[in-house]
Amino acid sequence: MKTMIQDRLLIETVVGSQAYGLARPGSDLDLKGIFVEPMSELLTLKELPAQISEDRNNRVYYSLRRYLSLVQQANPTVLEVLYTPEDCIRHLHPAFQQVIDQRDQFLTLKAYDSHVRYAEAQIRKAKGRNKWINQPQPQEPPDLLDFCWFISRTSGNSPHELPFRPKPLRDSGLDLGLCKASALEHAPNFYRIYKYGKATDCGVIHGGKIFCQSIPLEDEDQKCIGLLVFNEEEYRRAKRDHYNYWEWRRNRNESRWVDQESGRLDYDAKNMAHMFRLMYSAQNILSHNKPLVRFVGVKQKFLLSVLNGEHEYDDLMQMAKKLKTDIDEAYQCSDLPESSDPSVAEDLLRKVTLQWEQSAME
Repeated sequence: MKTMIQDRLLIETVVGSQAYGLARPGSDLDLKGIFVEPMSELLTLKELPAQISEDRNNRVYYSLRRYLSLVQQANPTVLEVLYTPEDCIRHLHPAFQQVIDQRDQFLTLKAYDSHVRYAEAQIRKAKGRNKWINQPQPQEPPDLLDFCWFISRTSGNSPHELPFRPKPLRDSGLDLGLCKASALEHAPNFYRIYKYGKATDCGVIHGGKIFCQSIPLEDEDQKCIGLLVFNEEEYRRAKRDHYNYWEWRRNRNESRWVDQESGRLDYDAKNMAHMFRLMYSAQNILSHNKPLVRFVGVKQKFLLSVLNGEHEYDDLMQMAKKLKTDIDEAYQCSDLPESSDPSVAEDLLRKVTLQWEQSAME
């Protein structure tokens, strides 16, 4: 991936736990970078990538245009690149120094919304991922038949049977491979079912979908045996949950989930640490006009204790509530502008690109 933009790199930095001072044994090496788009390519119809990343997003590279667009919104993950500790900078092209020199231009009150909103998302993830720990998905994907229900045409004929009560298709004894289906008018996901026995063109399920066919008029009364109800929304949700779970299993850092899988924790400690880190940084931007990237002292010790799962979930929520109150107060007192001047980013885009072009010609 990096070889695609090796000659166009403006900056490459170590980010994540290594930059924050929160690395532990087993921590990943995360990289972010920014690359320039040559003017010769910008003036063509070729679609250029705005972002290049690996599957696990451990290494992410933005085009300069994309980066400047994001940093104007005080996006936490891109803003911190401009304040990366020097020992984390692996490559810096002289042209990008112009952006670093004007980095304070991108510190605005938008940092409140971007950081706090991102922090709140980390809280949801901290509990949401726990669902995957406690409710693992089977390896086989959901089967459409498990989301189908059958209402027999003779439903309710028996005095002991209530009329029109759907039964799970699996319990009905019906083989859809010997049937045809037609859509029921004005009723999405309802289908009339016709039993044809061993006819060669039968079958209701094709390609993971309900397959409807034209039914001869003379077969309507003789072969119709009831209605099929397909809970399509629940089926789609189950497929999505299955896909997301196994994507997470394939890409996760195994050492991260030991505490939850053993039952010691009922939340994801890493997400909780991210939440506090973001809120601390928001507070520092609003109070001292600078994001926090490298943590030291008391804050570093606390964040490591959160990562190590040394706190109860409810206690952390109380601390977060108090910190949010402090951030709200800092917001009210901050002297930061509402937003950055768009002309600053546009000017930097032109100047950095031109300087890189000139150096590439030398």
